[in-house]
Amino acid sequence: MKTIPVNVSNTDYEWLSVQAKQRKMTVATIIEEMVVDASQRADEETQYLLNDPKMRERLLTAKNCTEGIPYEVVREKLRI
Repeated sequence: MKTIPVNVSNTDYEWLSVQAKQRKMTVATIIEEMVVDASQRADEETQYLLNDPKMRERLLTAKNCTEGIPYEVVREKLRI
């Protein structure tokens, strides 16, 4: 499994700690669960969009686009 650094504010960490305590889990497990859920929803949404011919064409065009801001620059600007 790839490790991804996550910045969590004190307020968010407090909320996560309460959730973890209530569910008898660790904060890391809660975060992992949230990431997996988000990933599954993204996969489902992508599948839904790929079923529509027009949306499929738009997604493939966007995927193959060479114009715009490079991925690394976006990550730096978003601090992720």
